[in-house]
Amino acid sequence: MIKGRLLKNRSLNTFLKYSIRHKTLLITTVLLSFLASGLSALPAWLIKYLVDDVLISKNVKMLVIVISGLIVSTILKGVASYFTDVKSAFVTETIKREIKIDVFKHLQNLPISYYKKNKLGDIMARLSGDASSLGKIGFLIFDVLKEVTTAIVLLVRLFQVNWLLSIISLTALPAVMNLIKKYTKKIRKAGRKRQDIAGELIAYTQEGLSGINIVKAFSAEEKAIKNYNTLNMKEFDASMRSKKIRAKVSPINEVITTLMVSLVAGYGCYLVVVKNTMSPGDLISFVTALGLLQSPIKNMIKRNNELQEMLPSADRVLEILDADTEIDHHGIKEEMSGNISEVKFEHVKFYYDDKSEAAVKDFNLFVKPGEVVALVGKSGSGKTTLVNLIPRFYETSEGTIKVNGIDIKNYSLKEYRKNIGIVPQETFLFSGTIASNIAYGREKSTMEEIVEAAKMANAYDFIMEFEKGFDTEVGERGAMISGGQKQRIAIARALIQDPEIMILDEATSALDTESERLVQDALDKLMEGRTTFVIAHRLSTIINADKIVVMEKGEIKEIGCHNELLEQGGIYKKLYETQFGETA
Repeated sequence: MIKGRLLKNRSLNTFLKYSIRHKTLLITTVLLSFLASGLSALPAWLIKYLVDDVLISKNVKMLVIVISGLIVSTILKGVASYFTDVKSAFVTETIKREIKIDVFKHLQNLPISYYKKNKLGDIMARLSGDASSLGKIGFLIFDVLKEVTTAIVLLVRLFQVNWLLSIISLTALPAVMNLIKKYTKKIRKAGRKRQDIAGELIAYTQEGLSGINIVKAFSAEEKAIKNYNTLNMKEFDASMRSKKIRAKVSPINEVITTLMVSLVAGYGCYLVVVKNTMSPGDLISFVTALGLLQSPIKNMIKRNNELQEMLPSADRVLEILDADTEIDHHGIKEEMSGNISEVKFEHVKFYYDDKSEAAVKDFNLFVKPGEVVALVGKSGSGKTTLVNLIPRFYETSEGTIKVNGIDIKNYSLKEYRKNIGIVPQETFLFSGTIASNIAYGREKSTMEEIVEAAKMANAYDFIMEFEKGFDTEVGERGAMISGGQKQRIAIARALIQDPEIMILDEATSALDTESERLVQDALDKLMEGRTTFVIAHRLSTIINADKIVVMEKGEIKEIGCHNELLEQGGIYKKLYETQFGETA
């Protein structure tokens, strides 16, 4: 990697860093581009001999040379241009692919908090469209390079013919450059606004389609369409604003350059006819070079406009890459060795970034190996926040969580998480087969291990009822199977990992009685011999827990087993009576 910033713009600098990885191919492409550009300007030289030596002097031999030169140069230019385009496209697509991989890799290493703050649809827009824009910068740069080279070669020809006429020709150049500079900032600003609105639109689309059941349940289709139309119109307006700014540049440039060519042609004719200090061939050669020069200048302006529109998209990608990833370990790295013997919470406190009040306050708890700890309390009491601290989805703001007497922040994150299994209330399955979803928790799982995990999770029987058995496709997010079946597959996924710590978010609350019985039985097997933390919504499921921790506003209010808490007659007893009646 190149250290420091090579270019002022970060997106261009980033692209250059990726380009350096393919420097041999890059140099080849640049050389081919130079060759194609030089051959594009060759007619400006040959036209002089066509006029002076062929048309005026009637030299047939020179006619053959000039025509042959034009044919050969055109063929060589075509070949060089073809390979230039192919090579530059290959470099661009390769860099685009590498950028997307790096962005996706970075996304995988970002903390959960990042996804809480940013809309998934907008992240997807940045990964797909915006990342492609960062890659496409290369194609534009190669195109601009070719045009710049052609322009330089033609300028050389202009000064070679007549330096005074060349200076007159270039009087319009400052005006063109000021024009480009004036509109560059406007184009970039408009482009950024358009990309942000496009990200909002994709985010709204993703959210609306993901929640289509809710939309239909509330007959809110018209509302959804109206909101979509509003965002779509905002994107349309932003896009048109950008295009209007771009559209102004070319006509103004045309007027300036036309005036300049007219002025040069008039003065050139004066030098040929009146002063007789320039041959007709030189004048036509000069005008030809000047005419050919308009195309690269026009293309440079066009490509600059496109580049300014792409840079805001590229900047959006860099914002992802700038986001801080999860820290693997803090301080001295400790190795996970042996079984987990204990888990200890010492004065744990946690604040969300946007909250002034702690979500968890001075939490202290000692958990022996194999104990089942149930966390109960009203919504917002801090139960979910606390269990998210255990696998380090969030880092504690104060205090420590120790496993085997060592602060979990000092363990390698990936190695530590391999010891933790999670079964959430709302199960997420990936598109693919039942077998691939069960094996997701452990690489290189054998079919025998997958089957055994399914049997322990009470999933084997229903799996075998499908025509394709373990090769049955579950659909997106497991849409092709029932809620109870998804839960049992999730339990099998946790079982095959063979974790020492289990985190269960009441996995039976949304199931029918029969599914609940099967899932609860599978959970009982899953908890056997493992240190388990259970978020309990139904108190009937945690009566046999070793410790029941009653939380309120992030604090421990009561702790004990079921009978002890009932005898205390506090919050737990009230919760229990609310669910089962006062005579329970």
